[in-house]
Amino acid sequence: MSTTHIVVPAHALHPAVTHGPTRHALSTAGLPARHDLIRFRPLAESRVVPVPELLSEGADPERLDPHIAELLLIGHLRCEGDDAQEVVLDGATGRVFTMDLFEDAPALIDVVPLAPSLGSLCRFLACADDFRCLAGRFATLAGRTGPDVVAEASSLLASVFTGEDWGDDGWGSAGPPSTWDHALPAFWRIVAHIRPLALVAGPGSGLLLDLPPDLLDAEFGAQEMVRTEPAGLPRALAHEPTRRFLTGTGLPKAESMFALWRDSSLFRTLAESGAGETGPEWRTGVPGPGSGTGAPGSAGDGIDERLPPDAKHLVCLGGLIHDLEVLIDGRTGLVSHRFYGEDTTTPLNADISTLAFTLWMYSQEQRLNDEHDFTRDFHDQLADAMTEALASVDPVACLPSTGEDDHRYWPEVFHDEAGGVL
Repeated sequence: MSTTHIVVPAHALHPAVTHGPTRHALSTAGLPARHDLIRFRPLAESRVVPVPELLSEGADPERLDPHIAELLLIGHLRCEGDDAQEVVLDGATGRVFTMDLFEDAPALIDVVPLAPSLGSLCRFLACADDFRCLAGRFATLAGRTGPDVVAEASSLLASVFTGEDWGDDGWGSAGPPSTWDHALPAFWRIVAHIRPLALVAGPGSGLLLDLPPDLLDAEFGAQEMVRTEPAGLPRALAHEPTRRFLTGTGLPKAESMFALWRDSSLFRTLAESGAGETGPEWRTGVPGPGSGTGAPGSAGDGIDERLPPDAKHLVCLGGLIHDLEVLIDGRTGLVSHRFYGEDTTTPLNADISTLAFTLWMYSQEQRLNDEHDFTRDFHDQLADAMTEALASVDPVACLPSTGEDDHRYWPEVFHDEAGGVL
């Protein structure tokens, strides 16, 4: 094995690998030893295992689909830096699939096409690497931003994946590609459509991002955007780039993850809004925190509100769907959140521009998922792609957790499959 590729000598190949080109690929060029999308640890450890041997003791291998019973485990898809779904190889045809392993229920195991050959798979992974650093065929994208660049990047990526010869045979229960709902498996459609979203905005002046003019209007509708007159912003919001963004670009008034407060709580400082968080009231149109509604925890209950020590500098903006209030530090522009009634805040986004980008990206993902049904088989990989796209433009939103009580909101909710955010 080389330091960069896993190469298996011909004499050490599993006897079920009878496909000539596959044997040649494994014993010469090999597979990447390290990659963020897929890890080939079984190959690296010389322990390629037939699928029947992966079943739990007592599970009946006869209940496996006959095609699946002939497949070999060679690796795993990655999720949050760890192993996820199995990557399996058809040693007779060279086709590569992903598989969810149900050790106790072999009849439920199915496979999803991943690549027509190991050579194709290597080219796909190299393409993903080139895109990350805008090298090779993607070098023409460097320094360019905007919706048209996002579309161009998606098209370039998709062309790499569709440009391979997928053939018609050897796909088992998935059937020939001519019968698939999409020309590409969802795994590569996620790479082609989600990762380029980060190219929509370039570096800003004062804020991290310079969003294209009318980007948010086009996404959410001009009538749904809120722009504030300078006189409507509080003195506590002294961060001039944030003030310019709120008066010029604005934010959508209501979105499925976040919405602005709908009453005078908007742009009041946390100290001014006083006791009385009633939860994410924007979902029902009820006024925001401190409105005297008498809800539990409100000022009318006589409950002492615990405020952060810098509450006089934290400007109330809106709410997230998970009972969190969104605040802007009027001195720095940092966007944070807190649980209602708590005296601590946690960074949410680096500034207002990256919050707006996150909302735009999430809206785009929802539309794409309606078309592509990413989450049916690849929720974890979709969450990773969303997190990577956000992390590439916002150094705060996806910082690693520093402790048990330190949560990064966006990566956490993206990966919360049960919560249904994606």
